[in-house]
Amino acid sequence: MILLMIFAFSSCKSEYDQLVKSEIKSGIQNDSLIFNMFLGEKKPDFFSKCWELNKQKIVSQGSGNKYARYLEPKDSTDEKKLRKQMDFYGIFDKQGIMRGMEMIFQYIAWSPWNEAVQAEALLDALKLEFETKYPGNNFIAVDIKEANKTAYVKVDGNMQILMFIQSEKEVMVKMEDLNYKLKN
Repeated sequence: MILLMIFAFSSCKSEYDQLVKSEIKSGIQNDSLIFNMFLGEKKPDFFSKCWELNKQKIVSQGSGNKYARYLEPKDSTDEKKLRKQMDFYGIFDKQGIMRGMEMIFQYIAWSPWNEAVQAEALLDALKLEFETKYPGNNFIAVDIKEANKTAYVKVDGNMQILMFIQSEKEVMVKMEDLNYKLKN
């Protein structure tokens, strides 16, 4: 479904199209994901790394036993009141090669009456966090017509980071290898 949404907002010569074309043409290859995981790794390596992270009590079993879960640690000064939870899982091709990572974020202290912990505030915080962690281009807004919503996308070389509000408390982030995605 996400793939269809990408093509929906890239149907004309948009800022997104121009960005993808120029970044792919640059030949820059980015493969770093999260927790020392990389594009191109095999599925057993992903599971092995998750198992090691679990043994170190860094991650645990996530929702529906389909994701690994990472809880942002408490700040020793207790200044970080808006801690996040991230459920994540690799995106694999038919040969079991990791082509990306899907992550679902939410604030641990989420509540429907507190605007500071809603998905909109989280989306803004995540854009800044990902722009810092993965320097290069900034996020640009793109409209997803089928879902009647706005998403944000950042493209640096072959790496695309797409994020959008999934629910009132969740933000979906997908990191993907455009070289693979555009070939398929």
